[in-house]
Formats: sequence, structure tokens, C-alpha cells
Amino acid sequence: MTLEVPSVTAIAGELRRHVAAHVVAEGVVVDGAAPLASMGIDSATLLGILLFLEQRFGVMVPDAELNRANLASLDALATCVHRLARGAA
Repeated sequence: MTLEVPSVTAIAGELRRHVAAHVVAEGVVVDGAAPLASMGIDSATLLGILLFLEQRFGVMVPDAELNRANLASLDALATCVHRLARGAA
């Protein structure tokens, strides 16, 4: 049985909604292309985001994938999760 992997757009949308509702301060604009630090996301809050992604999409982002390119923005992180999910499907 093959599970359908959500699109990058779907993952990015859920990620932005989660961050807006549970991570950033009220009034902070969540822009998928913006650097994480510009939204106040630091290493501690990033751990919570990674846990959300693991629980929601069943994808654990390994340490080797926690690099500058994959953590450049929420959209980059969503692309990474999609790629990892496709590899697991």
C-alpha cells in the first residue's frame, strides 16, 4: 500500500498555518519565503516545528538535513519534508 505524499504547496500551507497559530507572536506576518529569524523563530522554536512536521506528516528530518538551505525559510523546510516523504513512500 502506497501512501499519497502531500504536495509541497499543501505541506507549506499547513506549516504556515501552524506557525501562525502556535509559534510566532500575534501580529507577526508569516511569510513562507522569509528567513525564519525574521519571524522570531530560533533553534528552540524550530524544535517544536520539527516535532509538528514529524507528527503531522510522519517525516523525521535527520540532522544531516538541518542545514542552511533547508532552514532558509518555511517554504524551503516544506520542500525538504516533501522530498523526505517521497523517499519514504
